[in-house]
Order: sequence, then structure tokens, then C-alpha cells
Amino acid sequence: MSCKADDLPCPLCDAAASAIVECDAQVILIRHGTGLALAPRRHVARWRELSAADQAALAAGIGPAQALLETAGTTARVTLVETGGHVHLRLDPPLAAPGPLPGMPHDRPLISGGEDALHAHLRPLIDRARAVDLSVSFLMTSGVRLVLPHLRDLLDRGGELRLLTGDYLGVTEPAALRLIADLEGARRLHVFQAAQIPFHPKAWMFTFAGDGGALIVGSSNLSRSALTDGIEWNLRHVDPVDPAPLLAARAAFETLLARPEVTELTPAWIDAYEARRIAPQPTASGAPIEAPETAPTPHEVQAEALAALRATRAKGYGAGLVVLATGLGKTFLAAFDSADAARVLFVAHREEILTQAMAAFRAVRPRARLGRYSGEEKDAEADIVFASVQTLARNAHLTRFDPRAFDYIVVDEFHHAAAATYRRIIDHFQPGFLLGLTATPDRSDGGDLLGLCEENLVYECDLWSGIDRGLLAPFHYFGVPDPVEYSQIPWRSGRFDEAALTEAVATQARAENALEQLAKRGGSKTIGFCVSRRHADFMAHFAQARGLRAVAVHSGETSAPRASALKALEDGDLDIVFAVDMFNEGVDVPSIDTVLMLRPTESPVIWLQQLGRGLRRSAEKTHLAVIDYIGNHRIFLTKFRTLLKLGAGDGALRLALERLTDKLIQFPVGCEVTYDLQALDILRSLIRQPRDGEELAAFYRDFRERHSTRPTASEVQHAGFNPGRTGHAGWLGFVGKRPPSTLVA
Repeated sequence: MSCKADDLPCPLCDAAASAIVECDAQVILIRHGTGLALAPRRHVARWRELSAADQAALAAGIGPAQALLETAGTTARVTLVETGGHVHLRLDPPLAAPGPLPGMPHDRPLISGGEDALHAHLRPLIDRARAVDLSVSFLMTSGVRLVLPHLRDLLDRGGELRLLTGDYLGVTEPAALRLIADLEGARRLHVFQAAQIPFHPKAWMFTFAGDGGALIVGSSNLSRSALTDGIEWNLRHVDPVDPAPLLAARAAFETLLARPEVTELTPAWIDAYEARRIAPQPTASGAPIEAPETAPTPHEVQAEALAALRATRAKGYGAGLVVLATGLGKTFLAAFDSADAARVLFVAHREEILTQAMAAFRAVRPRARLGRYSGEEKDAEADIVFASVQTLARNAHLTRFDPRAFDYIVVDEFHHAAAATYRRIIDHFQPGFLLGLTATPDRSDGGDLLGLCEENLVYECDLWSGIDRGLLAPFHYFGVPDPVEYSQIPWRSGRFDEAALTEAVATQARAENALEQLAKRGGSKTIGFCVSRRHADFMAHFAQARGLRAVAVHSGETSAPRASALKALEDGDLDIVFAVDMFNEGVDVPSIDTVLMLRPTESPVIWLQQLGRGLRRSAEKTHLAVIDYIGNHRIFLTKFRTLLKLGAGDGALRLALERLTDKLIQFPVGCEVTYDLQALDILRSLIRQPRDGEELAAFYRDFRERHSTRPTASEVQHAGFNPGRTGHAGWLGFVGKRPPSTLVA
């Protein structure tokens, strides 16, 4: 071969003899990197400079060269290279096809709709992505609601979302735009104003956390029918088999965003769009015919509470407390009652509660401007502001608001309200009305909650009443013995040391016992509450090894995606979700039929909230199974006291245990409470025995402090005491023999 390329050697012309695979008068095949290079013997730079015979010889050599690299079912990639001075064909080994991503229904390129619904393919892609770019010609409320939980998970884990939609023919629904705008996090929302140019793209672009990504392009806009049962064709392409389509789509998306017709989607733009929009006829626009969403209406308990709230304001009260059991719709009650207020402040201590509250208020007030005041979002001018107590209570933020800025204030989970952060907020504002909401009014620190609401308990419907009235599912409770030796676990700041507790509960023996209890007493859709992220991961892996479909959901990197996990549980694709503080508050899970309590609970509030996760009614279940571990520590008496609605003192516990053993306690319709005999023995061992009236005196003082009056003999008896057995001639004898200093607080 002759070689001249700027007087530099040519690696093809000067290839070592050991690299040459085949060679004839016209073509040479050599090893080149991990693949092969098929080159003409003549050193020319361009394909067009080759003779027809040389071109034919190269073309004829492609097939045999590919065969040297390929295995069954694969194809070596061929690239024409006209750089480097010597034209050649580069043959690269075939890349292994990626196969279906976890959770993907199939890996075929075509997603055909109907039974092959696009929504099922989108979920695992969103879950894997660190960024999602979406361009659709229109949004409908029904479609946004389907993808919203998964997009929220994306943003919650630090991912990015860019959306471009259009206003062509007025098909996009303003309510859908407001729903997507309620998302919090790294999202950039745009709209293509299509007055002059029709706007029809329909594409999803996913950037994965590692290398590569995926592209879906086809016929589906963001509507329920397009994502579920409609006949829609969408082509899916997964990089790294060939990055070119995804790169081209991303480039086209950037070009679209730079067009003059594109503007930022803001609350003001949505208001203006809604004012000028003329709702299109489906026959003219081609939009799917979907029934409009039904506006929520109060159920019977909410209606009673609303009437009580109207009555209390008529009496001149400016604040009040409403107690509704978990599952009875406290947040919707607040949205209904504040519907006429121009400006509303909703305060809570967890982001999950704020997110759920925004969804409830959005359903009741679809045109209101909603804003967050927490984390990086600081929208102080919205009609309804959803504020994190940790953020708002800081002086720098609180002083931004005039004391009379809000007509109506809601303080959710009001059992926290005696804390200093809540008190600062309550003391700062002067609303027309302040509503305290809670499912669990008792505070372990004795905070005076009613004192913060003008001593005004407006309405109450507890757990048992909700079940009796058919609004909550009945439960079958099973108290089972816990094999853990809790006396060996350090107790710090009112709770067990998490690391030591995890070490004690994350054992094969206890996990095996839990799955045996679940098989014996549980249903088919379970949430298991765990001590820590490590405990949840351990339980999920253990259950998977035993053939159960299980995942762990928590705030760590090893967590399964929350929204997809709950959807899989609801659809029957999972058997159990092991959670850590993710579903205590602010999350509705109506389809679960089993709650597995794998952690000791120091707080009656948390225990009731976890129980309440499964009390939502569902056509699929007749009752909720509750499997609860009872260990050898007095903290486990909290569960017993809370379940049976007992007052203070071990006397009440002792009497209730006797009555439960004798089957004298009447539970709500359809409910059952059963303790394993060993669990009963554990409870008995934890209850202190009375000593010559000391316990009774403590009860008396506590009663006087709480009620400003003496308890009657029947009230004492109901609390579990028998004064006659203390050596004092009955109740009056006991009172007469006690020095005033021991009886009066």
C-alpha cells in the first residue's frame, strides 16, 4: 500500500501484520480497537474518490466482516469514516439490547394503547429518571391526575421537570394547568401560544440517573383516555442502543423552547387564558370526550361539623377545635368551611400534609391561586398559602405578614399546637376565624389545646364513632408477643435509641415470626411500619426471599418510588410495603387490608395515625387486619390505653384488662380485639399494682386539675378503682382521710 497523509504515517496503511485479518488486491480488513476496519488498499480520503470496483469490493466485504463480530441475534454496527485521511468502514461490536426496564410491561418498540396502556410504561421511566422533558399539545385534568404523583416523586427526590404544552383551539383545561403548577421543586413550565401556528407535538424525553435515557413519541396527549384505554400508538426508543433519536429530540425541544410563541406558564397567564377560552367541541378539536370532574361534597359527618362551625361563629367565637378521626376528611372539611374566605392560611408540620392539603383545596376551589411557603418556595401573595410551621415560625418570615393578612387560618394536626413554633404563629395572626384540626387531641406533654381555641370544642367524631356510622372500615386487632428484649435497649429523650433498636428488631427470627403472623392473620395488601430505613430494607429483602412481592419506602436512596409502590399495592402487583414514617400523616391508602406494626410506638398520636392508614373504606375489603407486637416495656401500655380509649392511671388499665379477658367490652360494629395469651401476660406484668391508695390519690389530683371538680364514686369506679379495698370505708371515707394537700392541686 502507498501512503501519504501530510507526511504522517497512516494506521491503516501501516498496520502491523498481526492486526491484519484478511487482505486482497483491493480491500484490507484489520483489527481496530474493539472492532474491525474495512479499508481500500488505495489511500484516499473520500468514498467518492474510489473507483466503482473498489466501492463494490468494500460493500461485498461488509457481510463477512460483520459475521466475525456477531453472535446469535446481534448485529455489528457499520460506520463510514471519512476523517483521518484514509476512508474506511468501521465495524463496532453489537451493543447488548437493554431489555425491559424494571416494572416495564414489555420492551417492544410500539406501545399500542388499550390493554397496552402508555401510563404503565411511563411510571417506571419517570421513577428511573433524574430529568423529564415533556411536550404535549394539550393537558386535561384527568391525565394530569394520573401522572402527578409520579412527577411529584421525581421532584421530591431532586429531579427536574420541563413541560411545554399549548393553547391550540382552547383544548387545554385551565384546571389541568393549575394542577401541574401546584407542583413544587425544580420544574419549569411553558406554554406555546398557538394563535398563528398549530401545536401538535407529543413526546416524553427521559434522562436517567446514570448514562443514557429514553424517548417516547407518538399520538398521546395528557388525558386519561390517551394514557389508559384509548387506541394510541407511541414508539419508544431506549438509549444507549442508539443515542441519535434521543439527542435529536432533545435538540428539537430546546429549539421549541426558544421560539417567540413560547412563554412561561404563570398563575396570571392561566387566569387570562381561562377568561378568553371558549371550551371547544370534541368534533371540532379532536379532543377526547371525558366527563367533567365531579365537585366534592361533604359527607354526613362533615355536614354536621360544618353546621356546628356556622353555629359557633354565630355565637361570636373566633376560634374552635374540630376532632375527626383519621379517614373522615379533616382537610376537606377545612376547604369546605373556608370556601368563602378571600385569603386562607393552612399550617402543618410536614410537607406531605401540605401536599395533600393543596390537592383537597384545589378540588374544592379549582380557580383559587394556591402557593407554598416552605423550603425554597415562598409564595406569600397566594389566595391560599400552605405553610410549613418550621419555616413560617421563624421571625424573618412571620414578620413579612400583617397580623390581619388572612381571613381564615387552619392549623392541621392541632395536637402539635402547644409547641412554641405553633404558638408564635397563633399569637401573631388575628384572622376572622382560626380552625384547629386533629384526629388525636391528647398531648403527652399536657399542653392545653382548647386554651388555644377559646376553650371551644366545636365538634368531635372519634375512631369508634366513625366505624359505627359506616364511614370507616372495622378492624380486627391482634396483639402478639414480641420476642425482643426491650430492657436491654437504651432509652434516650423519651424514645428507644434507633441504632440499638434496629439491631434488635432486624433479625431473621423476628422477621420469620412477622411473616408467619401475616400469613395466619393478614390479608393481601399490607403496610408494615418499621423502626428505621435499615429495618425496612431488611424486611423487604427478607420477604422477597420468602416469595412475597415486597418493597421498602422511606426517605433514603434505597427506597422504592413511593407513588409507584402504592399504585402497585393498589393494583395487586405488590403484597407488602415496608414504610418508615412515610405514611403516618397526609397519605391516603384506602386499598390496604392489613397493617403490620413492627415498631414500638412511644406516641399514641403516631400509633393512631398508622392504624388510620388502613381504615379507609374500600369495596375490596370487609375489615382491616391489625397485627401489633407487644413487648416487655411500659411503653407498650400506650397502645393498649389508646386502643381502648382509657384515661390516666394503671387502675384503668388493670380494670380494662380484666374486662377484656372476661369479654365484657363492647367494640364498634364489626370490630374484634384479640390478644395472644402470652401478650396478655406481658401486659399484666407491666401494670403497676396499687399501694395503699397512692394511685387513687394521684388519680384524684389529676381529675381535679383537668375538670376543676371532684370525681364521683361512679367515675372513680369507671377509672378502675375500688376504694373499699384500700382500707378506707368507701369513697367518702377515702376523701375524708386524705389531707387537703394531697387532694387539691
